[in-house]
Amino acid sequence: MTDAPAAFSHWEAQPRSIRLSAGEFEQRIPLSLRGDVNVPVFASSNPEVAEIGPDGVIRCGWTIGNAVLMVWRSSVLDSLRHVLVEVRDPSWFADHPDFASGASVFLSGTVVNALNTSGVGNALIEFRRSETGPAAYQTFANAYGGFELSVPEGFYYVEVTAPGYIAWHGWVNADPNTSGDIQIVLSPELDGQVARIVLQWGLNPRDLDSHLTGPTPSGSRFHVFYSHTIENEAAELDVDDTSSYGPETITIHRLIPGVYRYAVHDYTNRNANPSTGLAQSGASVKVFLSDGREQTFTVPNAPGTVWTVFEIDGATGTVTPVNAMSYQSQPANVGM
Repeated sequence: MTDAPAAFSHWEAQPRSIRLSAGEFEQRIPLSLRGDVNVPVFASSNPEVAEIGPDGVIRCGWTIGNAVLMVWRSSVLDSLRHVLVEVRDPSWFADHPDFASGASVFLSGTVVNALNTSGVGNALIEFRRSETGPAAYQTFANAYGGFELSVPEGFYYVEVTAPGYIAWHGWVNADPNTSGDIQIVLSPELDGQVARIVLQWGLNPRDLDSHLTGPTPSGSRFHVFYSHTIENEAAELDVDDTSSYGPETITIHRLIPGVYRYAVHDYTNRNANPSTGLAQSGASVKVFLSDGREQTFTVPNAPGTVWTVFEIDGATGTVTPVNAMSYQSQPANVGM
């Protein structure tokens, strides 16, 4: 239907276009009808996205999509106006050039292999404004795993992928005052192994150590750490880092019934009590399981030199968070 003759051209519906972010709750927007309007009639082309009642109030915002609202001057449908409603994913506004704001931040980093810290060439790095939003910025690592790009400041959900590796996900803060080199550690796909555990941290303390204890078939307990790097057919310490940042990586080859316990020891401050070095290290642990599950743990803000991170039930493979801080000066006693 088209507008009626000029006799009705002096009335209007405002706003003519509405664009808003989807959310958990509906949003209500009243229309303003100006001019020669008798008894208006309303209809929506897509009520799932936007509804409009006889009171002229638009209800929308819970479903992503587009709708055209039709407003007739009176019940005889003698003149028509259109209102376009667009409901977008929140990331759309952050990614759209018309809504970009903030200073441009230069980011650089390296994508490395969790098993040997060598660079992962040609990895794809994608920056999103939300976990489910589209890629706003992307780049590829060079042949040595290095990458760089500039993005508007803000928080980004980053996904890094490469053939033969488990995809990496995490949040990155692009801040012009604090941003620096980013190290992203990719775990090779688990090929017959049960799990892989990757520890990363900041500049200080310089030396954090990974410890895994678990049952042996004889009924005793093994302890994999820097002075006992391999327990045959059970687990091994792939990488030991003593000069900040990590990664430290442990691969579990098999599980038998019993409790497996993973802990992080602040070797640098092992003789200090009290100590907050570990709590302030920015340490995080990712555990990848062969069934595709993945969990991330962040060091608690509490004093201590040992962070007991999680336990694994050897019979079921269930990962149970512990996140407890304690003190221990002797590395051989950590996790036992």
